Amino acid sequence: MTTAKPMDPQISRFPMTTLREAYALVPDLNAREQVRGIFENHASPWCKFEMTYNMIEEMNDAVVVVHAPLNCPSCMKGFKATYYTDYGNPHLHTPTTNMGSDAVVYGGEKELRQAILAVDRDYRPELIAVLTGCAPGLTLDDVVAVVAQAQEEVGARLFHVPTSGFDYTGNGFFEDVLPKFSELMDPPARVDKNKVNILGNNKQPYCRARQDLPGAVRRQDFPADSEEMGRLIEGMGLQVNVVFCSDPYRRLRHAAEAATNTITCASYGMPLARAMQEQFGTGYIPLAQPLGPISTAEWVRQLGKATGHEAEGEALIQREWAGLKEVWQECERMVKGKTAIVCGFANRPFSIGRMCQELGMDVVQLGNPYSLMGLKGKGIDTEHWLDTGYNPKFIIQETLVPTGTKMAELLDWLGLEDDQAVYFYCDFPHYARGGSFDPANVARVDTTVQLGRHRGYPSRGGGLGYGGAKGLSIMIMEAVKAARRKEGWTFMGRLYGKSFDQF
Repeated sequence: MTTAKPMDPQISRFPMTTLREAYALVPDLNAREQVRGIFENHASPWCKFEMTYNMIEEMNDAVVVVHAPLNCPSCMKGFKATYYTDYGNPHLHTPTTNMGSDAVVYGGEKELRQAILAVDRDYRPELIAVLTGCAPGLTLDDVVAVVAQAQEEVGARLFHVPTSGFDYTGNGFFEDVLPKFSELMDPPARVDKNKVNILGNNKQPYCRARQDLPGAVRRQDFPADSEEMGRLIEGMGLQVNVVFCSDPYRRLRHAAEAATNTITCASYGMPLARAMQEQFGTGYIPLAQPLGPISTAEWVRQLGKATGHEAEGEALIQREWAGLKEVWQECERMVKGKTAIVCGFANRPFSIGRMCQELGMDVVQLGNPYSLMGLKGKGIDTEHWLDTGYNPKFIIQETLVPTGTKMAELLDWLGLEDDQAVYFYCDFPHYARGGSFDPANVARVDTTVQLGRHRGYPSRGGGLGYGGAKGLSIMIMEAVKAARRKEGWTFMGRLYGKSFDQF
């Protein structure tokens, strides 16, 4: 791989551009015909029901009641059981009205009321969240009235979120649903400037000093991003008040008692932070998912200024840098002159790319048509990162199949030798081919977003903070060392072979 060549049109529909320019290429997601004209066969985003269910099921004192046919909760139960059974609430049983053919035609308000009363009687939860599928959205069931009437008969707080899958705008879940959670919060009797909330947590339990969590999730050997953020907050002499989403409803309702919100994932955290600022006057730190010594130090300084803990923040920065310095500088030496190819879009891939820039690497963000749409689907995220100054090179590949990526040809087009690239796999593509593009000849860092784990370090999609920076630096160095073998192809590289090159 020594010569560069013009980009093969089968590899990329668009020339190399920048993140800002790629974002501008995407039409409004509600312009359906225009979207289909540019992105043929593009799959629709996750629906509001799916994403709202994920969030509420992480509260261990809440029960979701689904007003829909049985298929909706069945699909979600399978998803949760498969991917993150232990990420918060072990209550995988989801009561449902199981709308049949009659209810789909004539409505099911009576069945919904009965279901709410039964759940309150049988489970005695703190919160009952009523989510609606597509069927009651089409029949126009008066769910608001049913919930209002049932609230007078139950002990639990009822929380209705309209989540019909067809009822969405481009950023429907983030812009429509997330701000509603501020409705669950009590007006504060007193605001404590030393209390800090963590917003934007998703699919990870917060275990630090949370002894009321189920025993299955009280694990410290694989810390979550929010736990690293909590560690830094506590290291400044501040107190973590509420973690959303992870903490139960009984704690979430006191979120407005904190003077400041901090944010892990921008798309999950910013909408609620803005809603709390409007409703309660709660300030927030406008820097999400800090990863690396420069961005994390900036986050610490912003938090210190907001809470009056500037001196404690500076002392924390010095302590943390002393623990990171040796590993960081060794990693800088090993990646000097290399290019980071970071796959995926939005919060975590962007935080990885920014940390690679802090390491002195050139960064190329790699996407496909689905991820290009995701730039607008998670527009809150993309705009946040652009606002922070992150605007790397961006390549959009032609293929709609995430695994169908000819990475060796891409390196050729970029003019990179095998030893000049470090490949960060986040959501896609999990591509490897022995002898061509394999962890044994091209450094590959498995920064998987969903189930990535690195013992002792926050590592979901690269992690967060100083702990994430140290853990990711170690993973990068291990990947660079492994790529020096030039033989002994990995199992993945042998298994995949040429099977995906047809796409």
